[in-house]
Amino acid sequence: MSQKAVTLSSDEILTRVRVIVAEELELEEEPAAIDPAARFVEDFDADSLALIQILARIDKELTISVPVEEAENLVDLRTLADHVIALSGAERV
Repeated sequence: MSQKAVTLSSDEILTRVRVIVAEELELEEEPAAIDPAARFVEDFDADSLALIQILARIDKELTISVPVEEAENLVDLRTLADHVIALSGAERV
């Protein structure tokens, strides 16, 4: 069973990932204001379940599957977004 191709640009993926992270971590700040270098666990007190939920939403909404085993390496928004962009095949802008 193949997933549908993602036709989003890297900027669109970054924007969508920011929204997902902000919603799942219940951040009060606007998604665009999230510091890309802020660490999920240290800066936002995210637990492993929150990270798994972020990956599940990325899979559902962007049809980009990030293996759960890679979650421990995806420590901040920048790393996560770059990884999702790489998996999507979108060209960096």
